[in-house]
Amino acid sequence: MESPKTITRDRLISALLVDDERGAINTLKNMLSEYCPQIQVVGSAVSVREALEMVEKLQPDLVFLDIEMPPVGSGFDFLEKCGSVSFGVIFTTAYPQYAIQAINTVQPWSYLIKPYSVFQLKNAVETSLEKLRQKQDFVLQAARQQRIILQDSRKGTIILYAEEIMYCRADGSFTDLVIWKNKRIEKFTSSRRLGEFEAELTAPLFCRTHHSYLVNLSYVDRFERTGRNGQLHLTYTDKKVPVSIAKMDNFLICLHAT
Repeated sequence: MESPKTITRDRLISALLVDDERGAINTLKNMLSEYCPQIQVVGSAVSVREALEMVEKLQPDLVFLDIEMPPVGSGFDFLEKCGSVSFGVIFTTAYPQYAIQAINTVQPWSYLIKPYSVFQLKNAVETSLEKLRQKQDFVLQAARQQRIILQDSRKGTIILYAEEIMYCRADGSFTDLVIWKNKRIEKFTSSRRLGEFEAELTAPLFCRTHHSYLVNLSYVDRFERTGRNGQLHLTYTDKKVPVSIAKMDNFLICLHAT
């Protein structure tokens, strides 16, 4: 199958800054703002308890993490209490002796010794960008290879790969699936409701843009605003898919995450 058109977008890394010294947080925040425009600081925390709350609330891509945070807890305590770590970690510490423990604990993306230079910080951020790209590529590839099984009264059992599905459209209690396969567009109608397909075809590949539409974002050629709503122009077709105001915020998050 010919691959959908690749869309290039600026990818911001959401970051949480964790350090028991507010001055250190402000210094790092200013350095990131001036020298690392790829980083979007979404929050900060000065204790393990606060950091745990912020991670759960913000779901950052990356955490800049101090190690010693007296009087209670440490960066290692924070990671242990997180359980499964879904974010990247850059340690920022004045203590180089913790490097081996850090590697054994979480496989950090970088380890910065205070006071670190702009050059060292930029290198750490570049490493994070590459790690995120690798992670995203892995997740997207797995999502593309997901299979959907349909039952057709004439053709019997039909197996579709998620990457073939351009969009799904609700039609009452039925759902139309429009696919791109063998360099042509085909349509299948299923007796399953759109919500059932939404539960299977998830982010980062698919996004619900409207109560009637679920779209494969890799087929989005262009997005444009139409007042408070919007519409998507898809590759290989002149079809325009609506983006409702109710779905707009989530759609924009999904769009910039892919």
